[in-house]
Amino acid sequence: MLYLAKGVNAENVEKYVKESAANGINIRALQVIKGKEPMIRLAFAPYDFETPMHLYSLSKSFTSTAVGICIDEGLLSPSTKMCELFADKMPENMSEGLKALTLHDLLSMQSGHSACVLRDIRWADDTVKAFFEQEMQHTPGTTFAYSTAATCVCAASVERVTGKKLVDFLDERLFQKLGIEKPTWWECRDGQTLGGTGLHLSSDSITKFGVMLKNKGTYNGERIVSEEYLAMATRHHSIDLNNGSPDWTAGYGYQFWINDREGYRGDGAFGQLCMIMPSIDTVVTVMGEVGNMALEVELVYKLLDTMYGSETDSSSLSEYLDTAYMTKKNESGFNNDVSFTVAENRAEIEKLRIFGENLLHVEMTAPYGKKEFVCGNGEYILNHYYAKNITPSITFLDPAVDTVERHSVFAAYEILEDGRILITLRHKNTCHVQRWYVDLTENKIDIKLHAGDMICNRFELTPIKSEE
Repeated sequence: MLYLAKGVNAENVEKYVKESAANGINIRALQVIKGKEPMIRLAFAPYDFETPMHLYSLSKSFTSTAVGICIDEGLLSPSTKMCELFADKMPENMSEGLKALTLHDLLSMQSGHSACVLRDIRWADDTVKAFFEQEMQHTPGTTFAYSTAATCVCAASVERVTGKKLVDFLDERLFQKLGIEKPTWWECRDGQTLGGTGLHLSSDSITKFGVMLKNKGTYNGERIVSEEYLAMATRHHSIDLNNGSPDWTAGYGYQFWINDREGYRGDGAFGQLCMIMPSIDTVVTVMGEVGNMALEVELVYKLLDTMYGSETDSSSLSEYLDTAYMTKKNESGFNNDVSFTVAENRAEIEKLRIFGENLLHVEMTAPYGKKEFVCGNGEYILNHYYAKNITPSITFLDPAVDTVERHSVFAAYEILEDGRILITLRHKNTCHVQRWYVDLTENKIDIKLHAGDMICNRFELTPIKSEE
C-alpha cells in the first residue's frame, strides 16, 4: 500500500525503507503528515493501516493525556500526593519517601525505585497496594528509572478520580473525538489497567493522536487536552543518564521522550513511534518490528531531510512493499502427510500433524483442543487459532500467562536449501514474528519467537516420534 504526495521523492523513500531493512529495522507501516496533509502512507504486505496492534510503551503517552485532561479539570495536579489519593492503599508504616511521592514523580519516571517493579505487582491481588509496598532506593523526584509500574499508578490515579476505567474515560474524552473505535487495553490480575503498556491501536489511530498533539491539544477544531498541559508534559523533567543514545538522553517529560533534534515522541518496544516535530509542523508514525530503536529514530531524521524533491517513479517502491516480507514460492509445493507425538513443552502440544498439497497445514492436538493453521506457498494466509504459551512477547507482560490465547497470524512456508521447512507466522495484532524450523529428517521442530531480530523464546519439541 503506497501513497506519496506531490513533491515527495519516491527514490529517496525507497532508500529509507531499504536502509532500514538492511539494518534489521522491519517497518510495517509508516505515515508522515505535514500540516493537515499526508505526505507518505506506506504499508508492507501483508499489513495495513487499520489493524490495531500492541503498542507496548507508546501506551504511556495516552495515559499521560488522560492525566492531563484530569489536571485541566482540577481532578488531579502534578503535586497530588499519592499517600492522600490512595490513603486506603498505604502500608501501615509509611516511609518518608512514600509520604512525599507525587503524581509528578510518577509521570516523570522518578518514583524512588531503582528499577521498574512491574514484575512485583503485575499478578498481585491489589496492584496499587503492592506498588506502594515496594522498597524505595532513592528519594522520589531525584532519580530517573524507567518504570511501567509507575505509569500503572498514573492510570490508577485517573481511574480513582473519574470512577471509570482508563479506556472508558479516554473513549469518551479522546478516542471518539478522534474517530477511533474503543480499543483493547490489557489489565493486571485485579483488573487495574496496565497504563504503561497493553494498549492496541492502528497506524491510522496513532497518526490521529499525533496530529492532535501537533495541534497543541485540538483535533478538527475541538479542544481535547489543554495546550498548557502538553507544554508541561513535553518538556524536560528528568533524564536517563544511563542510556548513551542522544534521543534517550535528551530528557523525559510526562510519559513522553524529548527528541534530540527537536520536538518529542511517544515510543514503544520493537519500533512503535509517534514523533512530533513542531518546527516543521510534522508528525511521523511508525509501526515496526525492529531491534535498534535508536537507529530507527536516526533514519526517520534522515528520511525527513531527503524525502522532498523532484518526483520519481514509485513503481519500484510499490513492488518492494508488496514483496519484501513474502516467502519464496516452492514450485513443487508441499505434498506429504506426517504425524508425530511431541515431547513435553510449554504449549502443551501432545501431537502434531503436517500435511497438505501445495498449501501446508499444521494440526496441533493439546488438552485444550485440536488447533490448525494453514500456510500459503509464496503468499500469506490469515489464520485464527487458540494456543497456550506460544505468543512472542515480553513474557511477563502477556495478558495472562498459562492461559489459552487467541492468535491471528499471517502464515506462509518455504522449503530451505538444507531440506528443512520454514514456517513463518506474522502476528497480526503484535509486532512479532514466529519462525518454525521443521526438520523431518531429524524429527524435530525448533520454534524461534522473534521480535525484530531478537529471539524471545525457543521451544525444543524433541524427540518427535512418528506414529504408525
